[in-house]
Amino acid sequence: MGRWAATAALLLLAGCGESATPEEQAMEDARDIAQVHAANEVMPPIELVSPEPILLPDIERYDLYGQTCNYAPGTSFGTRVISREADAFMKIDGEVVRFAADPGSRELPMRTRSLYNSREYALRLAVDGEETPEGGTEADGPNEFEGAVTLRDRYGRVVYEGVGLAQCKAG
Repeated sequence: MGRWAATAALLLLAGCGESATPEEQAMEDARDIAQVHAANEVMPPIELVSPEPILLPDIERYDLYGQTCNYAPGTSFGTRVISREADAFMKIDGEVVRFAADPGSRELPMRTRSLYNSREYALRLAVDGEETPEGGTEADGPNEFEGAVTLRDRYGRVVYEGVGLAQCKAG
């Protein structure tokens, strides 16, 4: 017990030393503030995304009909992105996420856009090929392209990329 009391007394005496001058205190405060800012600017670990197929119940629930381009990256026929003139949709972690079209971005087939944004992500779409003059009506079927999907998080980091079939249709 005596050792503990002696250690506590030494620690208290060490704290009673000279106080810093106003200039020294200002420098310490500035250093502390800089450390807090640096800690707040550290990006969280990247969280990769594996979009799920958008199924018929999702299409019906969110009324995803009309002029659309459906992207099915990889060898799957499961649509991972449905894009329209004003918005696009992806299913992430069981939730259908809506993206708003960037009206200043490049126009793609069916008046869709190359860039869409949500609260958490930026979605970039691309197609390679020419749209047929008919525009893919119900009678002549959809236009098919080589399509690319790139999803970035709020820090601009790529969290998903896929290349595969993009079908654009009028109905």
